[in-house]
Amino acid sequence: MGKLALAAVLAWPLVAQADPKPTPHELQQAGELVKKAIAKSQAGDHELAIELYKQAYELVPQPILLSNIGSEYDQAKKPVLALKFFCKYLDADPTGSNASYATAKAKAIQIDLGNPPADDASVCKPPKPAESTPTPPAATPVASGTTTGTPLPAAPPPESSDDHPGRTFEYAGGVAAAVGVAGLVAGSVFALKAKSLSDAINAHNIHDPWPDTLDGVPIKEWDAQGAAWNRDTYIFMIGGAVALGAGIGLFVYGYGQSPTKTETSVSIVPTFGGLAAFGRF
Repeated sequence: MGKLALAAVLAWPLVAQADPKPTPHELQQAGELVKKAIAKSQAGDHELAIELYKQAYELVPQPILLSNIGSEYDQAKKPVLALKFFCKYLDADPTGSNASYATAKAKAIQIDLGNPPADDASVCKPPKPAESTPTPPAATPVASGTTTGTPLPAAPPPESSDDHPGRTFEYAGGVAAAVGVAGLVAGSVFALKAKSLSDAINAHNIHDPWPDTLDGVPIKEWDAQGAAWNRDTYIFMIGGAVALGAGIGLFVYGYGQSPTKTETSVSIVPTFGGLAAFGRF
């Protein structure tokens, strides 16, 4: 089990904790707020979902929550605010698991707002003023009844479209989902460690002398180690659930870009899975 936890941690570059670190109680509160936000979003109450996500971000400022807020504003038909939070996410985590989705949504909103198309690097920059197009010279009539003048340029050939333009989103979604599963596994391992230590302490006969170690933990470190395992459980469970939800959303969004599929509106929201058992310290 120790090797499994180590592998999960090595595959898990998710939570960049703020300074000071959130307490286990704050992590638990943030997890509950995200669960409520998901439920409100699914019920169509995007305004309340936004407030709940913002409260969770105040407690545990994970950048991916900014993308979720942008998605909720987009569904609430508030494109300016949606663009603001998608760009906040890209500024906070430009190479994150949700970067492709946030960039695509920001591009689409810019176009809907009447701004000229932008590339990935400038999608959040203020649009440049449109250049004025010179008026072509008027045609000159000739004796034969025809006209001469500057010919108009030929229209460019239509660009060939990829057979499946959403394939990048599908790949990104698969990676994000894998990272989320790794986080949930790591959180479960820490939860089991904390519970095992707590159960061993509670099951000890008070008439017997205390051993020097329990589950390999020295007696002087029981409280500190148990609290650390509980904290890591909350961090990896919350982060894993958020990444898993984002991965599923990205995959569904990419699949919906297939030429044979109709356009689909996708909201990236985190989901929670698994059952964690916590020790008391």
